[in-house]
Amino acid sequence: MTAPKLVLYNSDACPYAARAVIALAETNQDHEVIPIDLSVPRPEWYLKDINPYGQVPALKIDDKDIILESLFVAEYIADLHPESGLLPKDPLQRAQTRYLIHHWGARTQPAHHKATFISDATEAAANREALVVELEKFNKLLVDAHRVEGDGHGPFFLGDKFTFADLAIAPFLARFFLLGQYNDSKEVTQKEFPQLERFFEWKEAVTARLTVQKATPSQETLTNNYRKWVK
Repeated sequence: MTAPKLVLYNSDACPYAARAVIALAETNQDHEVIPIDLSVPRPEWYLKDINPYGQVPALKIDDKDIILESLFVAEYIADLHPESGLLPKDPLQRAQTRYLIHHWGARTQPAHHKATFISDATEAAANREALVVELEKFNKLLVDAHRVEGDGHGPFFLGDKFTFADLAIAPFLARFFLLGQYNDSKEVTQKEFPQLERFFEWKEAVTARLTVQKATPSQETLTNNYRKWVK
C-alpha cells in the first residue's frame, strides 16, 4: 500500500500538537509541516479549509481528507505503523491506555493547571495539596497497569516499551516543571512525596525520551509563553 501524503499543521509551543509530532517521530513517518502562529488570529484559509475552530494539530491526508484533535491525529499515525507497537494489541491494555489518558486530561492536568497558573500564595499552596491528592490517584493507575508476557519491567506505562499512553501525556509531563514558576509553591518531588515513586519513575523515563525532548521547546521558552495564563 502506498504511504499517504501527510501535512501536519503545527505550533511548536502547543502540547496537544506535540502529540502528533511525537507520533510522527516514533513511526519515522514522512510528512510536511506547516506552522500555525497561535499568538495571532488564524488566517482565513486555515479556518475555511482546515479547522474552523482554529486549533492545532490538524492533519491533511493526500491533499483532501482532514483529521482534527490531537489524540485522533496521533492514533491515526500510530495505526499507519502497527510495527511501531505504539498501540497495544491486548484489549485490556488498550482500555487502560484510554482511561489513563482520560484521567490525566479530566483530573490530573486540571489540578496541575490550578496549582501552577496563579500568583496568590495561599491559593497556590492549597491547589498544590489538591494536585498531590490527584497524583496519588494517578500513581495507582500506573502501579495497576496490566502487563502481558514480553512487556518487561521497564519504567513506561506498559513496561519496557514506549507506547501510546506515554506519548499522549508526554507533552504535559514535559511542562510539569512549571509548577512553582509563577508563585511561591514548591516543586512536587519524590523526596517529599515518596508515595509517588511510580509516577516519578514514569515521568523521568517519558521526558527523557529523545522524541519527546525534540518536540519540547526550552524551559525558558515555555515559562515565558505560559506567563499570560497566570491569574
